[in-house]
Parts: sequence; C-alpha cells; structure tokens
Amino acid sequence: MTFITRLRKTAFPVIFAFFLTACDPMLSIQGSFWPAWIICILAGLMASMVLMWQLVRHRLAPYLGPPLLIAPSLWALCTFVIWLLFYST
Repeated sequence: MTFITRLRKTAFPVIFAFFLTACDPMLSIQGSFWPAWIICILAGLMASMVLMWQLVRHRLAPYLGPPLLIAPSLWALCTFVIWLLFYST
C-alpha cells in the first residue's frame, strides 16, 4: 500500500470532518445560540406527534405496523424533512 492510499484512507476523512464541524448553522433564540439540529429534532418530534395523532384519529395506525417502529421512524422522517426544508443550502 502506498503512502497516498494510506493517507486517503486515514487523514482525509479526519481533515474533512474537522472542517465540516464549522458548517452547523446556529440560531439565536432569546439571545442564546442553539444549534439548528436541536431545533429540527424538537420540531420533528412535535410534527410526528401530530401526524401520529391524526393516524390514530382516522383509524389508520393499526394498518401501519408495530408502533415501536413506526413512531421513531416518523419522528426521524419529520426531523430530516424539516432540516432539508429550512437548512439545506
């Protein structure tokens, strides 16, 4: 294995990860800076709770599968969609 291939496998991912840590958007809420991913997780939780409530209300929840898998998956889906809608540039 040459030096360049070893460098690609070890150093480049570490260097890129180091520089990508500064790409996290920060939001100022009441003068306190919050990372945007925390806001997306909380908004995704609220959105998934509303969607799950609607699924139960319309009697569709039993047809989806086990709630232990559906609820966290819905939460992740809502979180990622919110992130993509508001913070993808």
